[in-house]
Amino acid sequence: MVRPGRPRNSSIDGELLQALAELVAEHGYTAVTVDQVVRRAGTNKPAFYRRFPDLAAAVPVLLASRYGIDEDIDTGSLVGDLVEVQRRQLRLFTDPAVTRGLLGWAAEVDADPARGESFVADYLRPRRAHAGILIDRAVTRGEIEPGADPDWIADLLTGPLALHVVMPGLPAVDDRLIARTVHAALDALGFGGDRGQV
Repeated sequence: MVRPGRPRNSSIDGELLQALAELVAEHGYTAVTVDQVVRRAGTNKPAFYRRFPDLAAAVPVLLASRYGIDEDIDTGSLVGDLVEVQRRQLRLFTDPAVTRGLLGWAAEVDADPARGESFVADYLRPRRAHAGILIDRAVTRGEIEPGADPDWIADLLTGPLALHVVMPGLPAVDDRLIARTVHAALDALGFGGDRGQV
């Protein structure tokens, strides 16, 4: 008779992710270890490794749990959709777990690209793909002409924010930068309508 393994306690997932976020915010990503995370979460390393192969793999799960992948955004207008995308990105790029962790995590993934595969597959690619959905809806509504490059629009929205997080001496991500990225995306899309929500 085959006995099933111990059922997975889903509350531990949240506790591990919360512990990771707190520790990264306090110490920076490169200073955090699995031992610290499990101690803070009140669990053990086997519980961690049942869920994640390493800390790098926990990062996209943490981001998705806090910020989603934007697939629920549908305000009924292109301007409203882009503003909502950027409101969420404002929260993302001002989160201490991101501002204190992005550079260290990126360096680790750069040294071992396989560690970034789950981030690309489970977080980055779906978020970028949603830019195409927003653009297609805007085309259908007659707000813009077809032919826009959704990857470039995703870059215009996210690139400046990421740059301001990782480049020393640049101002923090704020509402003004968010508005400028929305206007840049609308310009690139050839949008000529009312931008009053920006």
